[in-house]
Amino acid sequence: MKHLPINSPHFQALYKDFNNMIITKGYRQGKGCQIQSCVREFLFFIEIKGFTTIQVVKATEIISYYEYLRERPNQKTGGGLSESMIRHHLYALRLFFDDLVEREEIDSSPARLPKFQFGKYKERNICTIEEIKLLYSSCQNKREKALLGIAYGCGLRRSELENLNTTDVLLHKGMLLVREGKGSKSRTVPLSNNVVRDLKEYIIFERSTYFPATNYEETPAFFLNNKGKRMGGQYLGNTLKAIIERTQNIELLRKEITLHCLRHSIATHLLDNGANIEFVQQLLGHAEIDTAHLYSKRRKQQMKILSQVR
Repeated sequence: MKHLPINSPHFQALYKDFNNMIITKGYRQGKGCQIQSCVREFLFFIEIKGFTTIQVVKATEIISYYEYLRERPNQKTGGGLSESMIRHHLYALRLFFDDLVEREEIDSSPARLPKFQFGKYKERNICTIEEIKLLYSSCQNKREKALLGIAYGCGLRRSELENLNTTDVLLHKGMLLVREGKGSKSRTVPLSNNVVRDLKEYIIFERSTYFPATNYEETPAFFLNNKGKRMGGQYLGNTLKAIIERTQNIELLRKEITLHCLRHSIATHLLDNGANIEFVQQLLGHAEIDTAHLYSKRRKQQMKILSQVR
């Protein structure tokens, strides 16, 4: 792909500067100036998509290019590109964008954000919107609705649900604070109006009823078990399981939905409704867009199949 045309003077200049950098720093080339060829193909790719400046290229375009590489045929041997060749393309893009950052052409590298998973990965079942509504209608108390609101509506991990305190739920700001997520990183999560309503009703009308009347002991835990203690992860999971069993929905029971499946479900529903993948990454607390990419890839495949059978 080293002869692909680049018509934009801006992209031509970037390619020339990158080629000079590779030669000056003495990067190992292999055959046919492969590093430069990979970057040239990427510039050709974004140019035909209508991009005119490199400054507006985001992680979404890197993911789109990765999808293109997964589908692109190998011009020499037939079939598709090998995983090692795809890795080489991504390596070349990181060099390219790192050089742009060093030369202050851009502030940060979009190629450093996505982390792509190669090989097989375990599929997780997700709920449809209709099944989420069915779960809500099968709740028996305000605590269960609050659990769905945070596990699905906010996409928290099971450990984050377990560690959540009342002071982390800022209803007046419509925000939820995850103080220590995966990798000990904190983040804030926006709350929808419906979730705010459900959490407020749980806090005001029900949470205090779980403390024993003869031994009232205040605890900062948001989710309390029937003994007034912090809910553990297994208790939280069993609560969701009980809600699912109450639906008596065969398909929902077959899916074996877990708390983490609810997290995948909200990510998928957001992407289906046009949410930016960077927003989903920030909402769920992903250090890199690896899992979010898988959600997006799966939905694209499913929508393609649906469009063919209609």
